[in-house]
Amino acid sequence: MKRAILFIHGIVGHPNQFRLFDPFIPQNVDSYYLLLKGHGGSVDDFAKATMKDWQKQVDEKIEELSNRYDAIYLVGHSMGTLFSLQRMNHPRVKGLFLLAVPLSIGVKFRPFLATARYVCSNPNNPNRAPADPRIGVKPDPRLWKYIKWLPNLHSLLKEIRRTRKLIKNQTPKIPCVIFQSAKDELVSHKTAKLLEEAGYCVRWLKHSAHHVYTAEDAEILKQAFCRWILGTC
Repeated sequence: MKRAILFIHGIVGHPNQFRLFDPFIPQNVDSYYLLLKGHGGSVDDFAKATMKDWQKQVDEKIEELSNRYDAIYLVGHSMGTLFSLQRMNHPRVKGLFLLAVPLSIGVKFRPFLATARYVCSNPNNPNRAPADPRIGVKPDPRLWKYIKWLPNLHSLLKEIRRTRKLIKNQTPKIPCVIFQSAKDELVSHKTAKLLEEAGYCVRWLKHSAHHVYTAEDAEILKQAFCRWILGTC
């Protein structure tokens, strides 16, 4: 049986979010990292992309892999978990590994502000914070440009509501591992309750934020990923 893993990052994210899993992918499983349209470039590039573009991109990639592989495993972070849950009934999808599922938004001001400062910082400032490889948009100090992001943020809220309704009517029928971060600055702890009420098992990373994992929690993720991929494959 031919198998593949597809990694799907979150909004304003990057495939680098998943690099900690690279050494643990079995040699008989091919891996693919989706870079969503508008990511990996400028603030303007992101503004030009739409949720429709991202949904289409995910569907096209899954269909492409379906023509070449018997089983596809989806690994998603943040918005990528919504795309994964929406496609869990695809006949080729055989397992989900989800990080920071955002079924309820709860912004924690201080840590969120630190991320916002980075995203809006001047890349030519020698005193700016080091580049974060998990952030998929190049920083830009021209704040007015971010107004054009509002349609995409609104679309994300619509996808959150759609996915919440979806999981209420779908009991998970494939192996599904979910980790939420206890110190997530963007996702509310209410998400865990929603998932558990729908029949999903949720585990916590006690010391980690939305994008950033402590060494201790990263080790927990690596071990869980190994058990999941070996168990599903």
